[in-house]
Amino acid sequence: MVTLPSSRVKPFLAQLFILAVTLVLAACGGDRSANKSPQPSADPAEKATLVVSIGPLAMIAREIAGEQVAVRPLIGNGDPHHYAPSVTDRVAMESAQLVVWLGPQMESVLARQMALLPEQQQLGLLAAGGYEFDGADKDDPHLWLRPRNAAVMAAHIANRLAALNPGQAQEFRARARDFSRAMANLQKVQDRALWAYRDVQIVSTHKAYSQFFGPAGVTVNSLSGSSSHQHGARAMLEHRENTEAEAGRGCLFGEVPVNERDRQTAEHLNLGYQALDPLGTQLPADATYPQLMQQLLADARECLGAIPDRSAEH
Repeated sequence: MVTLPSSRVKPFLAQLFILAVTLVLAACGGDRSANKSPQPSADPAEKATLVVSIGPLAMIAREIAGEQVAVRPLIGNGDPHHYAPSVTDRVAMESAQLVVWLGPQMESVLARQMALLPEQQQLGLLAAGGYEFDGADKDDPHLWLRPRNAAVMAAHIANRLAALNPGQAQEFRARARDFSRAMANLQKVQDRALWAYRDVQIVSTHKAYSQFFGPAGVTVNSLSGSSSHQHGARAMLEHRENTEAEAGRGCLFGEVPVNERDRQTAEHLNLGYQALDPLGTQLPADATYPQLMQQLLADARECLGAIPDRSAEH
C-alpha cells in the first residue's frame, strides 16, 4: 500500500473531487442532449390542424376532414376583404398543417400574411381553378355560393390533405366524392327554386351573388364594382324606376346586418329589400354547408316570394 505524505493528501483529494463533479456534469449534459434529440412528431391520437379563412370554407373542409383533421376558421363576423390576423391567428397559421383561403381577390389584407408561409403549407382555392362561371360574373370571388363549385373546392382540399396524410388519402377522397354527389343534387334544387325569377330584376349592393343566382338563368346587377358595370346597372335601374308597371318587380340583396341605407336604396329603385348572409355568420358554429345554402335560399325567397306572378300574362 502506498502512503502519500500528508502535505499531498489535500491536493489529491481536491483533484478527485473535481474529477467526480466533472463526470457528473458530463452525464447530466448527456441527458439534456438526449432530451433535445428528435422525438416523434406527434401523438398518434393528436389531430393535424387545417386553418381556413372564412366560415363557408370551414363548412366544406369539415365535410372532407372527418375525425382525422381539426378545422379552425380564422374570420368570424369580420369582413374577409379587410381582415388582418391577430397574433394568435398568426401562430395558428404557422403551426397548421395546411392553411386554406380563397385568394387576394377576396382576402386582400390576409394576403400579406399568407406570403410569409411556404407554398406547400397553403392552398389558394381561387387559383386552383376548375370552377363554373356560366351565368355568373367572372370577377365574382364568392364561388362557394354555387354548390357545384363547392364540390370542386372540396376536391382540391381532399387532394392536398391526401398528399399530406397518405394513410388517410382514400378516406379524404371518398368523402369528396360523396360531397360532390350531394352538391349536384343541391344545385338542382336551388336552380329549380330560382328559375321562376329569371325575368325578375335582381340587384346586389356589391359584386356578389351571381354564383348563387346565375346557374338558374337569373342575372344579377351590382351597384358597385367596376365603373362600367356600375354605370350599366344604375342606368337600367333608373329606366325601370320610371316605369310604374315594373314597380315591385325586383329585389335588392345586401348583406347582414339589415341597414337603413340599403333599405332606402331599394325604395328609391322600387325594389324589395332583403339582407343575405353568404358567410353564415348568423348560423350556429356547427352549421353545415347545405344548411348555409338552404338558409340563403329561404332568405332570398322572403323577397322574391312577394313579387306578383305575371307568368299568366305572357
